[in-house]
Amino acid sequence: MRAARLTFVTTDAEIVVDAARAAERIGITLEPALADDALGAAAAAATAGARVVGIAVDTAPSPGALLSLARKATLARSRIVLVCLGARNDARRTVDLASDLGIPALSDLRPFVGVLALAAGKAESPWNATLRGLRPAERERFERLRRAERSSGRLARLDEGLLAWESGERTIAIGEPADAEAALAALMAAATGGAPGRAVIDGIDEKEVESVLFGPPRALSDPASKAALSPYGLPLPIEELCSSPSRAASEAARIGFPVKISLASPDLRLWDHPDLSVDGIDTAARVRDVFRQIMGVATERRPDARLLGVHVTATTSAAALLSVLAVPLEGGAACATIRFADPHGVAADDATTTILPASVERLEAVIGRLAGSPLVLGGPTAHRKAALDSIADVLLRLAAFLDRHGEEIVSVELRPLALLLGGNVEVREGCVTVGDVFVRRLDGETPSQRGAA
Repeated sequence: MRAARLTFVTTDAEIVVDAARAAERIGITLEPALADDALGAAAAAATAGARVVGIAVDTAPSPGALLSLARKATLARSRIVLVCLGARNDARRTVDLASDLGIPALSDLRPFVGVLALAAGKAESPWNATLRGLRPAERERFERLRRAERSSGRLARLDEGLLAWESGERTIAIGEPADAEAALAALMAAATGGAPGRAVIDGIDEKEVESVLFGPPRALSDPASKAALSPYGLPLPIEELCSSPSRAASEAARIGFPVKISLASPDLRLWDHPDLSVDGIDTAARVRDVFRQIMGVATERRPDARLLGVHVTATTSAAALLSVLAVPLEGGAACATIRFADPHGVAADDATTTILPASVERLEAVIGRLAGSPLVLGGPTAHRKAALDSIADVLLRLAAFLDRHGEEIVSVELRPLALLLGGNVEVREGCVTVGDVFVRRLDGETPSQRGAA
């Protein structure tokens, strides 16, 4: 079955040639267009009525541009397929983000044209196709993609070593086995994605939040950041901010030993200075000693640092330590980079990026991209479900905070977000960075002027 000519937008004439050759091999024809802004041109084509649009880029688009494209394609009921041919890490990040937004994405042209063919042919869940017509080695390759007992068409061999998806009278060539596997995996990864809606939490005292945020551009201290986030119900540890050794000892006795003592300072963050925190302290005398030691080391390390005192925190055991860096996007969404915050995860740069808000199902797939994912997704089903539900709830509340205050906020970092042994989570340290919006308002800048800037 030969597909109709497919709209194909790219930034480079050489990519047009390579894509045409790959498309010709599986019997489809691309209708190319060159554009400096490939995503904008693709969105225009979708809005004009193109049912399937392919995009090839050689540099990673921004999360905001991908989100805008996904929303426009959804409104136009158009299917977008993306290939990013840039640097490996950038391409991987783009593929993951696009998949989370419901856009099948790849980093190789040959499986990319296979996805275009399947999208144009309206193949339904082709990753669930029956495999009886394949050789044993090929069945093993595709078996891991299946997600349902019910088959959706079948995979069959064609001439020249190509595989095709067949259903009734339709035969859609995909490519060689490795390319077909990548194409079906891309479609499956995007199947549960989509442009996010809005995250809304009712009953928030916004005046309380704004009183904390109000001021010049700055990174809020951990206590101030938690004061801003607390009304949104983010889970915070049992802790007290203490400015003297005696107060720290008194609060430690009230909370119950053992406790953790950690510096509170907007200038010396614990994720950069982990030695300014001591856990497992079990006597009041030891609390007073550690208070003095931490304050002395902090003063020596940075004499001009703002030292608020120490946090006295109930000791809790964590199964995993995550960090989340979230940046607001237009329309109430946020781009979130999730990584492991333990020393091994930091050294390995074990991180992935997604768009918030996201469903529990999508977050499971997002966390599954991390090398350390068994720390969260391993173990009994009940524990995995509890962990995912807890993380999803925190990220929903964070997304609601950024949705409501995205104009004022530059970013929010939760580090670490501790996954406790029982499946609950707690935000052990946070940093809300405020932009210059309040300064501009005080200077008399109008909303139209802010938009023009």
